[in-house]
Amino acid sequence: MSDKDFFLYIDGKSVKVSKEVYQEYYRSKRKEQYFMKDLKKENTIIDQETQRIKFLPSREVSFEQLLEFDVSFADPKEHLEDVVIRSILLEQAIAILSPEEQKIIRELYYMGKSEREASSALHMARTTLQHRRDKALEKLREYLEKNF
Repeated sequence: MSDKDFFLYIDGKSVKVSKEVYQEYYRSKRKEQYFMKDLKKENTIIDQETQRIKFLPSREVSFEQLLEFDVSFADPKEHLEDVVIRSILLEQAIAILSPEEQKIIRELYYMGKSEREASSALHMARTTLQHRRDKALEKLREYLEKNF
């Protein structure tokens, strides 16, 4: 007999099962959770090689949910080309920053971390992070004013 007994609770009663049955039961429960909950949540992934952030929307979003989150829809007067150009220019603006400044902007604005969390993740003092963030934002402001 094994060192540890495994039990599942069925209709409020504990039933002794083998280790394999126990593991398979919880594996299937996790799979069910993946399909019922995880796919319905939005996620943000960072590609470790390119350091690009990719937003994965949830697979199920109703119109009512969009209204609750105050999602604004594209202005029918705004052309797709304008949206794409603005996005490309923003990427170019971020590219003028040093790698360290890009990390700070990514942590604070793309990943939504607080200053304390970002300073911890980047291994720097919070005041240092604030100073470097301000310098990076000033660079971005000057670049955008010059190019727009």
